Amino acid sequence: MAGIDRTIVDWVASELQKRSEVGADGIQDITGVDVDPTGRRAACTLTIGPGGATQVDVVELATGARSRVVPDLSGAYSPRWSPSGDRVCVLADDAAGRPQAVVVAADDLAVAVAISEESGSVEMVSWSPDGRRLALVVAEPGAEISDVYGSGVVGGSSASWAPRVSPAESGRRRLVVWDLTTGASRVLGDLNAWEISWAWDDTVLVLASADAGEGAWYGAHLALVSAVDGRSLTMLSPRHQLAQPRVEPSGRRWSVLSGVASDRGLLAGEVLVATDDAQPRAIDTAGAHVTDYAWTGDAAIVFIGMAGLDTVVGRWDADSGQTTVLWKGPQSSGRHQPEVAVPAAGEPVLVMEHHDMPPTLGVVRDGAFQPVMAVDGPGPRHVLSHTGTTTQLTWTSDDGQDVQGLLTVPSTEGPHPLVVNVHGGPIAAWHDGWIGRDHHTSLLVARGYAVLRPNPRGSTGRGADWAEAVVGDIGGRDVEDVTSGVRHLVAEGLVDPSRVGLTGNSYGGYMAAWVPCVSDIFAATVSRSPVTDWRSQHFTSNLAEFDQMILTGDPMDPTSQYATRSPVDLAERISTPILLTAGALDLACPPSQAQYLHTRLVELGTETQLVIYPEEGHGVRHPDAVADQAARVIAWFERFMPSGR
Repeated sequence: MAGIDRTIVDWVASELQKRSEVGADGIQDITGVDVDPTGRRAACTLTIGPGGATQVDVVELATGARSRVVPDLSGAYSPRWSPSGDRVCVLADDAAGRPQAVVVAADDLAVAVAISEESGSVEMVSWSPDGRRLALVVAEPGAEISDVYGSGVVGGSSASWAPRVSPAESGRRRLVVWDLTTGASRVLGDLNAWEISWAWDDTVLVLASADAGEGAWYGAHLALVSAVDGRSLTMLSPRHQLAQPRVEPSGRRWSVLSGVASDRGLLAGEVLVATDDAQPRAIDTAGAHVTDYAWTGDAAIVFIGMAGLDTVVGRWDADSGQTTVLWKGPQSSGRHQPEVAVPAAGEPVLVMEHHDMPPTLGVVRDGAFQPVMAVDGPGPRHVLSHTGTTTQLTWTSDDGQDVQGLLTVPSTEGPHPLVVNVHGGPIAAWHDGWIGRDHHTSLLVARGYAVLRPNPRGSTGRGADWAEAVVGDIGGRDVEDVTSGVRHLVAEGLVDPSRVGLTGNSYGGYMAAWVPCVSDIFAATVSRSPVTDWRSQHFTSNLAEFDQMILTGDPMDPTSQYATRSPVDLAERISTPILLTAGALDLACPPSQAQYLHTRLVELGTETQLVIYPEEGHGVRHPDAVADQAARVIAWFERFMPSGR
């Protein structure tokens, strides 16, 4: 870590080591939950020990007793119960490192009864209603990965020197049906399958596209594919993006989540429901911007979503059309956005978390959350003792609109130095989850900085109008939403105006590069995995469809937003010191984006530094890279706006 104060490097290393210490049960995290049809057992993906290995355990919700699924299975995750609850399917790597579907009997979890043998990577499974077959999404080597999960491509047997060719010679996501009775599997049709849900005995509801590149997801349609001959029928061609196709267990209705989205895996919107081939309509979700949902066995949908900064769990009855709020509160659920597991009968199950609440598996019952199993140990307790407090905050933007965000302050007396941390997307949101997940926020607070996490225009959680307000205006009103939040905190006496910084990843990285072009209130910024030149982004990113959706004009028009909203074009206005970081394997925001602005700032004599991580994609994930980036972020802010630690 050349060029970084060694005391900061050592401090970050010590903090991260203390945070990784687990309790007697070894659990670091609880994710990927599915509940059996009776609502009595939950299969959970557990992250175990400092190394971060995963396993699947079945938890008795009445007692908390745990049983591991196939103890010698390496890295199991993403469990799915069969319709009768007699089996559970998990994903786990084979000897070649390709995820396969592994089926286990519920009465003998120690032994696999069937393992798929696909030549690609199994990403998703859906049981047939009779439990005799599994529909699989199988990603071929070279299939592009969503930037939510790090970008890059699915690996394969190719040599490390092998070129990446465009148009791609492989890399589709195939719809495969695996017969558990015969062991045979076959590919259905030639559509690229993003998500699946078995519909009726011989049909599968598929979110599909003709092309396979990640950008094709933005225009994906809903199709009904025959499990007999692979023929498909288009059910819905959307105005915006789609996710989570589902079918009511009786087969009478189908549903899908719809809304404007910037990333596959981060869609929030409205639930559309249709009967047979009728036009789908949006259901009443009590004002929640829905992020996850499922059908129950009695023709109802249980959903979870955000209403402002609160999380809402609700139930919509398909026959009566009535909606009931089952639970609402400031706590959250899910690593990226709220998630819920829904049994055919029984109460919803989720992993609840909050700033001061490590991930906790439990049941929503009688309007309250009943905990069953929680992450605990020296690591979480250390986090809680060093990361201050988080409160919901509302302020007024320049045009009179209310803006919401989360303010986390250290235990020291103010006024504090402040770092504004802008989320990615832009169509995403901060939610008040476990602070230990967010290394940048929690380490900055432990270092003595207050951190504001705003949800400006474009964020999810406040309905379609708020989310879509960034379309055609990225780098416009959203900037005012952020800077007005800083002025509000200064006016309240909470923040030292001479020590205010800005950081973010992806869209947040763009903002950390763009805002210094139009505002001088920040003493330093750190731009992670940014876009800095929309024109070259359009021609080099695998998400050209996104910039066409979010910007106005043509990439080659020098008067379009491709130029007028690009930091590189306005770099002469920048006087703020900017640290830029990127991953060399990032296909969504290529590392050249960070390099363009860095080189231009060097030419202009503006303080800047560029850091490229050779083995990382969109954001950093390897523990060593996480530690290095965290140390560099802290060192940059300490240099230009010291915390006084």
